[in-house]
Amino acid sequence: MKKSLLFVFLIGLPFITSAQDKKWSVEVHYPISVGEDFGASNQGVIGAGIKYRFTTVGKFNIGASLDATWFSTTSTNDSDPIQEFDIKNFFIQPRIFSELPLTNNNKLNLLGGIGWTWNRSVESLAFFDDQGEIQGSDWNNGFNLNLGLSYNLSTRWFVQAQYDLIFLSGDSPSRNVGLIKIGAGFRF
Repeated sequence: MKKSLLFVFLIGLPFITSAQDKKWSVEVHYPISVGEDFGASNQGVIGAGIKYRFTTVGKFNIGASLDATWFSTTSTNDSDPIQEFDIKNFFIQPRIFSELPLTNNNKLNLLGGIGWTWNRSVESLAFFDDQGEIQGSDWNNGFNLNLGLSYNLSTRWFVQAQYDLIFLSGDSPSRNVGLIKIGAGFRF
C-alpha cells in the first residue's frame, strides 16, 4: 500500500507542480500612487488580488481578476486652529487580463489587462449637509488599463510589478490616477 501511494505521488508530482496547470493565483502588493493631486497626497497601505486563468490562446493565458487597494493619508487645513483629518481611498478593480511568456523557460511574463475601477474616498470629517446628503464621502468610477511584468521564482511563487492607469469620473472632478503595484503572489 505504501509503495502504491509513493508511486502515485511520484507519477503525479510533475502534474501537480507545473506552473501552466495552475488556474488560480493570489497576490499581495504595496501600492504607490503617481500623477495628479491624488499621487501627491496619498500613502499606499496594502493591496490584494485574485486571478483565474480560464483559457490559453497560442502562448497567451487569458483570465479574469479582482483587485482591491487601500490608500490613506492625513490632510492638514491651514486654518486657525489648524485642522487635520484622515482621508482613505479604496479601489476595487475587476478586469480581463492576458499573460505572455517573454522567455523560453516561462520565468518572465508580460501582463496586460483592461477593466473597470470603483473608487470610494472617505474623509474623517464626513457630515450631513442641509439636504441630508453625506459630504466628505465620494464614489468615483472609470475605465482602467493595466501593464506589468512578473517573474516566476518557482512553479508556485512569483514577484511582479505593474502599472494601472485609471480614468476616474464621478462626484468629484474627472481625473486620471496612476497606481504602481509591487508585490508577490502564489499560484494554486
